[in-house]
Amino acid sequence: MPAYFIVFVEEPADQAEIDAYRRIARPSLEGRNAKFHTNPNCEVTTLEGDEVDVVVMIEFPSVAEARDWYFSEAYQKGLKHRRGTANSRAVIVEKMS
Repeated sequence: MPAYFIVFVEEPADQAEIDAYRRIARPSLEGRNAKFHTNPNCEVTTLEGDEVDVVVMIEFPSVAEARDWYFSEAYQKGLKHRRGTANSRAVIVEKMS
């Protein structure tokens, strides 16, 4: 069953670190059956909770495949750049059948 990786990012302290994250994270998806549903420049309207500046939503064929990508060595190399500069929350959500 399809699953979505969704990350909510508050304003980063260091844009250069976010740029490094994107340069590394994007290629970590190569060869995986993943589909973006948002982009870093899409409009975000925070209705509840802390202000969110960026939301990224990526669809995978399953929760297992989303987790496999997230915990992959390739993605983890980039993740340290985002975690070091921005408050964020990430979830994997299974699509309803």
